[in-house]
Amino acid sequence: MNRLALSVLLATLVGCAPSKPAETTATTTAAPSEPRRRTPQQIIAEFSKKHPLSAPDDPLRHPKSIADCNEILHLDQLDLFQGAVDFLTKQPGADALALRAQLEIAHSEAQLVVAEVVSGSAETLETATRTLRFRAESGKTSEEEKTKRTAIEATFREARDVAWALRELAAEHARNGATVAQIIMAGDEKTYRGYRIAADYHRLRGDWDEFAEDVKVIARENPTSTGLLFLVAVAAQAEGDRESAQKLYRDALAKDPKFVRAQAHLVLLQTSPDRAHAELLKLSQLNPHHQLITVAGPFIEEADKTWRAEHTNPSRWGQTTNL
Repeated sequence: MNRLALSVLLATLVGCAPSKPAETTATTTAAPSEPRRRTPQQIIAEFSKKHPLSAPDDPLRHPKSIADCNEILHLDQLDLFQGAVDFLTKQPGADALALRAQLEIAHSEAQLVVAEVVSGSAETLETATRTLRFRAESGKTSEEEKTKRTAIEATFREARDVAWALRELAAEHARNGATVAQIIMAGDEKTYRGYRIAADYHRLRGDWDEFAEDVKVIARENPTSTGLLFLVAVAAQAEGDRESAQKLYRDALAKDPKFVRAQAHLVLLQTSPDRAHAELLKLSQLNPHHQLITVAGPFIEEADKTWRAEHTNPSRWGQTTNL
């Protein structure tokens, strides 16, 4: 992800400008080729039918307690977030309100993380189609290569459409999370969890000075918190410091081996398809139903195979390998 890209996306979604300049990419940010024929909801619904996350009878689809909602936050799974938010909306108390804000922000970020990973895979696939197109136009091709090119181009178009749809859908959850966070921050008493919400809110807006103050309080109140490591890691990631961000995410995972969101961000931070695929396999051990497995997974795997074929021997497009 480019410098401050996640912060810029979130800030844009909630209708405010980040406080620092950023570089952006436009590879898959544009609407798909037929944007008026399919809405973001339709694109994701169609894709989800082919790649479902959890079983229809998963009990967490209909949470019955705060504990269930906390588990959903920990699993970081797209199809469970909304049920948890709906349950918490009906619950009284500060804890329910704070968890609701966390879930809305996590929902938005989860969609954006998937969109960014899918976008990266799309770039690899687009490069591959250019290579195959040149081989065809220069007369050096085969029926096998033609078939492979058609398949890769179709996957690229689907990846571009899914990334666009996820970014569009993330807007509502980002706005909802910001609204609830503002309610919490307006209260007289701010708990540890309240400062966590404030930190997420200020990070979402790109208000880094306020974010730093929130982190200081969190560090003072709970210096051994994995949440603190995550917040500092996300800030480093937003600054473009991949090395520090990855170390902090791995430190968080060392303290909490089931910290799904940290592992998801490690997938996002990889700069090559083979490394992203390796981190994806680790994520699958933590939550095999995570959206990076079911939604981005097919694109990452195709990009990984394409990348390996290109870097092993470009003349072997379409051949099966055991890499």
